[in-house]
Amino acid sequence: MGTWGTDLWEDDFSCDVQEDWNHFMDEGMAPEKATQLILNEWLVELDDYDDDEERQPYEALLYIAVAALQLENEALQNTVKNKAIQLIDAGGDLPLWEDGDPADYEKRKKVLADFRSQLEKAKAN
Repeated sequence: MGTWGTDLWEDDFSCDVQEDWNHFMDEGMAPEKATQLILNEWLVELDDYDDDEERQPYEALLYIAVAALQLENEALQNTVKNKAIQLIDAGGDLPLWEDGDPADYEKRKKVLADFRSQLEKAKAN
């Protein structure tokens, strides 16, 4: 995964999810349908990982990205919100940061905690 920063949209994976979302929104698709298509497509891709430990950080990135996009579009679904929170609580994508700069790890940890807090406060559909 290519990363260039610790914020939510500073990695290739999340940006690819966002690109899919934007494409569907440009086509006039409802957020719920876009969510369904994105999750179906990307979860199949994640099946390529050998075990849950390898898969979990990318599944976290997926649900965090979808939750952020839904939140931005006032279309947050309870299932996505709850799954994103569950994955953040399980460590989010922090395993991908463990071998890097400790300061970046801590920054990313804060970004995830802040986003979790934002999700907790958000009203879902």
